Amino acid sequence: MDKQLIFQLGTNNWQREGEFAPGSGILHEAHHAAYNRMPHTRCYSVYPSTAQSSNDPLVSVLKLTHEIPICESISPVSSYRFHSMSNDEFTQYRDHVLEFVERCIENAEMAEGMPVTLAIAHHSFLNPLILGRINERRLRNGKPRFQLLCFVHGTALKMFAHEKEGVDPDYPSRFLPMMEREGVFSATSTVDACAAISREQLEKFAAVFSDFPAERMILSPNGYDANVFQANSALFESRSSLLANACLAPSPVVHAPKKIDTKPDKVIVFCGKFADWKRLDSLLRAASQYEKEANVATLVIGSGPEDAIEHYHRLAYETLKLRNTFFLGPLPHAEIANYNALADVGVYPSRNEPFGLVFIECMACGTPVIGVNSGGPRDFVTNDVGGLVPECEGDDLVNALLAIIKKAFAEDWKKTKGPVAANYVQENFSVDGQCQNLLEAMSLQKPSLIPTLASQ
Repeated sequence: MDKQLIFQLGTNNWQREGEFAPGSGILHEAHHAAYNRMPHTRCYSVYPSTAQSSNDPLVSVLKLTHEIPICESISPVSSYRFHSMSNDEFTQYRDHVLEFVERCIENAEMAEGMPVTLAIAHHSFLNPLILGRINERRLRNGKPRFQLLCFVHGTALKMFAHEKEGVDPDYPSRFLPMMEREGVFSATSTVDACAAISREQLEKFAAVFSDFPAERMILSPNGYDANVFQANSALFESRSSLLANACLAPSPVVHAPKKIDTKPDKVIVFCGKFADWKRLDSLLRAASQYEKEANVATLVIGSGPEDAIEHYHRLAYETLKLRNTFFLGPLPHAEIANYNALADVGVYPSRNEPFGLVFIECMACGTPVIGVNSGGPRDFVTNDVGGLVPECEGDDLVNALLAIIKKAFAEDWKKTKGPVAANYVQENFSVDGQCQNLLEAMSLQKPSLIPTLASQ
């Protein structure tokens, strides 16, 4: 089998060195490791960061003197949007990334003694544009062209949708016309394929870039790291000692708990960035009811900008007077897996979650999940592994969450649905399988075995 040399360009940082990462950064890192576990395959990666560094010859960090630019929403590590850049600042950033990436590709090819065969751009904005320009330079200089795959993530699509709608003054028509002028996703695009983690994401991409051929759009359900996220009955049985030794995140609220000093009968886990659409507030409001009725602990894993951290801590401890809800802050995957395993249920009430890797990771640990009937979770959360409440807002969502949480406890979903959930994701959602399927879809090894949007 011929050796494959893959190059990945990320938009967001990885989850390392005490720094929380957005979903696309987590996926990028997981794919990097999976490709390098494959025989005859070597993968190099680049991602930006203000704080991280790398001693790994296969990983290069683009050091920034400002926050990582983001497309939309709020990143756990940045609130610096591309739309806040001046034209000169954007051009300088684009050119800086292009030159750095081109050097990294050249270094990778020199180290491996062969050309890059596949480049993967994470996010459907700047990275496919940059890698497309590098491909054009290669052709002009007599170098072989690499295949180009764009992995589509949610926030770039949200940015383009805001521009297309034309109603939000924070998102003037600027970058979508640029992408259209460049022909990045036109009918004759040099992007060979676009992949996304859910059918809904592909449909949103097609709504923005209707000229991109449907037969080149790949459904690639997200994968989890099976080496980290595993069921662990011993943790569940001895969870009181683990909880008692848990380190809580610093809180801006003076009377916030300093440790977990309760031995709960039931445990709920939430993991995600502190953004409005994750709807952590709905879970906290539900907790204000179920804490009165039962001995339930709620563990909140994740982080966000300082104002978001302060908002949720004050909501929990000052407004709602919660006493069994604990903020653990951003955690490495191994620790997240431990808390997933000891929980009775994972609750993730996101609005239109692009996929929902936290659901998969929780299920892999033998814990059933609760979500909302919108976005990616509709594709894989069945009654056998958990439950979805109808898409709604406000008190309706709080009441729906409260009802299904009580149902999960009364029916002991941990015992009845947890093992089914673990087996289900082991069979269908490993990151190694996801990456193998992507390579097959790109015809690097075999004809595609992944259904395209056109064939659905």
